[in-house]
Amino acid sequence: MQRQPRKLLLLLLLAASTTVAALDPPAAAGVGMRDYRIAQSYPYPPWDVGPLEGVSIDVLRAICNVNAPMRCEFTPVRSEECFDTDAAGHPVIGDGLATGRFDGCLTWFTTAARQQLGAEFGHGYSTGSIPQLIASDGNTEFDQLGATGSLGGAAITFFAGFFSDAACLGAYYTDFEASASASDNASRAARVSELLGGSIDLIFWDNVSTVPEGTHVVGAPVTTCGPDELGLAVYPPSERRKHKSDALRRDYNCGLALLRMSGALEAICSGSPHAGGDPACVLDGPPPTIQCLRENRLAD
Repeated sequence: MQRQPRKLLLLLLLAASTTVAALDPPAAAGVGMRDYRIAQSYPYPPWDVGPLEGVSIDVLRAICNVNAPMRCEFTPVRSEECFDTDAAGHPVIGDGLATGRFDGCLTWFTTAARQQLGAEFGHGYSTGSIPQLIASDGNTEFDQLGATGSLGGAAITFFAGFFSDAACLGAYYTDFEASASASDNASRAARVSELLGGSIDLIFWDNVSTVPEGTHVVGAPVTTCGPDELGLAVYPPSERRKHKSDALRRDYNCGLALLRMSGALEAICSGSPHAGGDPACVLDGPPPTIQCLRENRLAD
């Protein structure tokens, strides 16, 4: 008499496990799952509005969900963990990406200078922001500043890890004293307070669309310091990890192509509920490869 309830329980457990499996679409036959740890190099407003919150992480989650063989773990990190800036204002690979603590960074560095560091980039899904010098509203000294010229010894802060670095600014302006600041929200707010208080003259702000209240832009947008298209960065620090970096880049590109093909990318970018505005999505890009379609059971 004890066997019937036990048999019924086993049947219920089997049915439940079948339901869970149905919610997780399997990859094509013979294709195993591929595990990745991907960093959100936070913050990059308006794309990121909090740790693991914002348009950029929405896109990454969608990529990992739509490409069946991908199994992703996400972690928010300081932007310097992906790309940093040395004392001279030159870009360098961050420790987290270089040592392999994570496999890739969702990041905004696709300029030629960053590519020369050895990082490799997946396809872009949004156009990058344009950095520009900002001054306090009470400071009109630089209001007539053109696209190039001398800054008269001005004290300028830039954010380490961003593309608003001193080396790039030096291609346009001369005679300034640069200091680097951390890029977290607390540091950014502290530097803005210093700007408003007059202890620094200018900030090389990373996004002309998010200029803080009480400040205004000066000079001309420094378009060549910003990224072109924004996406995933991988860095193979050794031969042992090189193949995984290649696999992540392929899987990311596959997922992004599937999102474009289905219209899901446009829906994410245009219908984002996050504050701060939406990025300019790059809706045209390479189609899914045959391998991508087969692994997702979309081709014979």
